[in-house]
Amino acid sequence: MDEHKEDTEAYIPSLGDYRDALRGFDAAVCDAIAVGQAISGRRASHRIGFGTHISTRITGHAQAMVRAAPLSRWVRSDFDAWDFCALAGHARAIIEGVLLFHYLTDEPESDEEWSARINVMNLNDCTRRIQVLGGFGLTEEVAALEAQAEELREELKANNWFVSLKEPLQRKLLTGNWPTIQSRDEQLEKLGWDREHFYSMWNMLSQYTHVLPFSIYRTEPEGRGTGLLNDTDLSYCYMVLVACTGFMTEVTDKLLEWFPDAARARQGLASKFSPGPKKNLPNHRRWRFLPF
Repeated sequence: MDEHKEDTEAYIPSLGDYRDALRGFDAAVCDAIAVGQAISGRRASHRIGFGTHISTRITGHAQAMVRAAPLSRWVRSDFDAWDFCALAGHARAIIEGVLLFHYLTDEPESDEEWSARINVMNLNDCTRRIQVLGGFGLTEEVAALEAQAEELREELKANNWFVSLKEPLQRKLLTGNWPTIQSRDEQLEKLGWDREHFYSMWNMLSQYTHVLPFSIYRTEPEGRGTGLLNDTDLSYCYMVLVACTGFMTEVTDKLLEWFPDAARARQGLASKFSPGPKKNLPNHRRWRFLPF
């Protein structure tokens, strides 16, 4: 399909470059898990508490991603599948999670702003559950959720900070179809992320998360999309490993701002946590019963 050829030469990482990127991501995942387990169960403000819950979900995707990555030490296999689709969905979820993490943990200007943020997210949760459960015919659960959604709308309408927003934005948020008050572009601007680069990455990941023409049309050349080692899948896997290493490090840094004593758990590839690869297990989890 010559009409779809790239117009420019792209950088092709070597297998050694890929191994270095995988090692860096592996270390970032180990840090995230170890620090997450070190702060588990601690008392914190609602804002920080939400942050820890989101970081746990981000880490779950990161752990799944490092297990799916070709040549990962986290799994044993007779072969490696070099297909970018194995990483794309997890990478997309990590980026999405980091945006939500920053949005919810950003210091609010007042208690009313914080209440509005949470109730907009709660309303979105109710709306999504109604859509999902309604399709399964769970009428009682849907009725309860619809009542809860109306309560949340009334709380938002009584919130002085919320009603100070522009009316079109209020109406949009009261539908329950949006989890955040800020748009994605506003979040990107606040974080200083390059908008064009973000959407290029986001759109590419979306093409491989779903089965769309972008991920189909070039399947055959050089083994692309077949699971065989090829330059394109190698390059894409390398790219997201590097990007997600930065995102994971960013979240772990923030957790340690809140819980600085947990820094001792951050030891890169030598971090201790359970469950995990054998070399990362705490010593007491390595004990074995001796035969008698």
